[in-house]
Amino acid sequence: MAHDFAKQRSSSNSSKKKRTSTKSATKTSPAKSHWPWFFSGLLSGLFVALIGFLGVFGADSLQNINSTISSQDAISGDPNESTDFGFYTRLSEAEVVVDVVNVELEPEIEENPNIYRVQAGSFNVIEDAEKLRAEIILIGLDASISQAEVLGQTMYRVQAGPFVGNASADDAVDLLARNNLPDTIKIVVR
Repeated sequence: MAHDFAKQRSSSNSSKKKRTSTKSATKTSPAKSHWPWFFSGLLSGLFVALIGFLGVFGADSLQNINSTISSQDAISGDPNESTDFGFYTRLSEAEVVVDVVNVELEPEIEENPNIYRVQAGSFNVIEDAEKLRAEIILIGLDASISQAEVLGQTMYRVQAGPFVGNASADDAVDLLARNNLPDTIKIVVR
């Protein structure tokens, strides 16, 4: 018996096409989860059980708790009685008398104080100077950039201040050193 395999292939392909087209035409809805129903039933059952428990045992258990509390109050004594720790008597016994010596502190005032600036850096590029100036401002000091010609090249100097007196300039130098800017120079302006 002779078979025509070409026809058989085309007929099997057409049946596959028909199967896929029927599958796409009838879309199945995704299976819905049963968990919401399970938990809602569980919670409803627990709520009903709680109401039933409180209805049967609620009044008796509350009376038992009240009687237990009142019996404990009767054993311990008067509930309005306050406990005296004797803090104030112990405090007065522990008092230490100290000789007080009055000392008047006068601030150190310089005669004709100089005005200082603290130079934190000098740069070839203005962007680097602006970055350092911003860091100094964030520390809490006033800062400015001055331009100077050094050996024919423009330099941008970042200076904090002005500070009146040597002590305030030293405080600024210490503050800058604590904030990782240790290479500073005090400059006398006047």
